[in-house]
Amino acid sequence: MTDNPLGHALLAVVGLGGLGLLAWAGYCFARWYRADAETRVSLRQARRLRWSWKRLAPMLGLAVKDATPTVLQQYGPQEQPAKPRVLVPRLRTRADAFGVTVTADALPQVGLSAWQDANEGLCDAWGMRRIRLSQPRPGVIVARGFRREPLEAVIRSPLLGPDGSPACRPGQFVSTDDVLLGWDEDGTPIVLNLAYSAHALIAGLTRSGKSITVNTLLAHASLMRDVRLIVIDPNLGAVAPWWRTAYKVSDAIHPDEPTEILRWVREEMQRRERLFWSGRTDRITDFSPELPLLLVVIDEVANYTRHPDRKARERFEAELLAIASQGAKFGIRLWLLTQKPSADVLTTAVRTNLSARICHRVDTVEDFLHLFPDGRELDITAADRTMPQGVSIASIGDMRTPVRLRSVYLPTEACWQINDLMCAEGLKVRDLPDHIDLDKAA
Repeated sequence: MTDNPLGHALLAVVGLGGLGLLAWAGYCFARWYRADAETRVSLRQARRLRWSWKRLAPMLGLAVKDATPTVLQQYGPQEQPAKPRVLVPRLRTRADAFGVTVTADALPQVGLSAWQDANEGLCDAWGMRRIRLSQPRPGVIVARGFRREPLEAVIRSPLLGPDGSPACRPGQFVSTDDVLLGWDEDGTPIVLNLAYSAHALIAGLTRSGKSITVNTLLAHASLMRDVRLIVIDPNLGAVAPWWRTAYKVSDAIHPDEPTEILRWVREEMQRRERLFWSGRTDRITDFSPELPLLLVVIDEVANYTRHPDRKARERFEAELLAIASQGAKFGIRLWLLTQKPSADVLTTAVRTNLSARICHRVDTVEDFLHLFPDGRELDITAADRTMPQGVSIASIGDMRTPVRLRSVYLPTEACWQINDLMCAEGLKVRDLPDHIDLDKAA
């Protein structure tokens, strides 16, 4: 029996095709298996969208007719006139928890304006609440379809599993890891990087969702092996779940104890000055358990800056200003929380050093303007009584224009469970206050 090179080549091509098909099927299965319930709905929607596209595109004016004859038509029998071919844009889809993003190739006379004219028809055919169209570069159209609005969707923190229990482990993060805070109205993830960020201010009235945002910050920081968490909170709402594991805590109402903690932070800043000489740098960005990032979170800061004890208040404000103005380059991150960010709560000198801003619902436009001075020129405002709980106006990191942010959902009960895991790993540094019985509290 003689060898047949052509047959062997055919077998090789078929084999490679089979392997490619298997790889594609494996990828699709893995994507489906790893997706949450909402993303699976979007995956089904994306599949239907691709299957119906050749029929839908001509109906919406998103196809062109090509009268150029093919080779067979050109040299074949000319008994009947050649029918023009219908060309439709080639699609690529990406599904997520909010909907489907379609990337299409633009065709001659079927550019962005044609897609904009077909927007309403696309929404109806694809089952979307709205579609945002853009052209990131010539020849490419991106249609972001939303079957549910990101600002209305309540999505659990990635620290929690499908059943709501913690799906994290102590020490699994470091300060350079991005922290998912939530999504903007276009479904773009808003992340915070503690290592490369600076100080921040969070404002919002009671029941505006401020504590949920703070829970995300404190939980991730507690799980970072190169971060030391310092929490000062006269109302106990933020500090209680992390009381046993945070590096320093205080629930004092009088400013003296918090002032001593801030004085220790400032002394730590002075100890780190030598690193500028040895490292020849103007900002510490490399952190480790031996040289940790210090995250200082002060809730209800107005309790201390407006305290009736004038001398104690002035001592607190002096330490606060020193950390706000100089702490970032020494590896200190200061986060201040308040219901009303007015000038009598935070001086201009302190507030100007708080570059990251998150504003949940506030009472007045003036309160909003304290965080975003150009707020009157924006299309969005937090001085809106209809603003949903958990939604804020945020400007974080490289974001130049403030956006609406829906925070991921991390309830206080889950924070206690995460802290229990940390205590079980031997990370407890103190017991609860003597008058608290955790078994009875549970």
